Amino acid sequence: MARPTKAAAVTVGHFAQEEIRSRTEAENNLRGSADELVPPDYLTEEQAAIFNYIVSNLEASGILGNLDLYVLTECSICIDRMQDIERGMNKNGMSANLVRLKDSYTKAFFRYCNELSLSPQSRAKMANAAVQAEQKNPLEELLSEEDD
Repeated sequence: MARPTKAAAVTVGHFAQEEIRSRTEAENNLRGSADELVPPDYLTEEQAAIFNYIVSNLEASGILGNLDLYVLTECSICIDRMQDIERGMNKNGMSANLVRLKDSYTKAFFRYCNELSLSPQSRAKMANAAVQAEQKNPLEELLSEEDD
């Protein structure tokens, strides 16, 4: 099975700089603006706070766009419900139903982490890709010197 395509910003490997630049440009065009990333009014106060926390912490990365509103909303609900389940377990002890719910929300949470680059591994990949994008390829430097 093929691996899912990663954003150009986190791509590491055998891609030419021009290919990475064109992919980044295409992704930026598809991402659109990020001027409407506000929590929907049906979220609870806690869910809206989680939503705003995620947006504010990912703002500098520039990876979020208005189309991410739905993923951010569902992620915020998931985190809030995981916390509610955990509080219930701490207060009333474990039950089969709570364990099943926690497992379900935990799996969903990790999918959202992957989608929104919330894990330390995702952020490290993004940082590594950014550093590599800034560095010149020695082969490209030699070729550009020959052109001069």
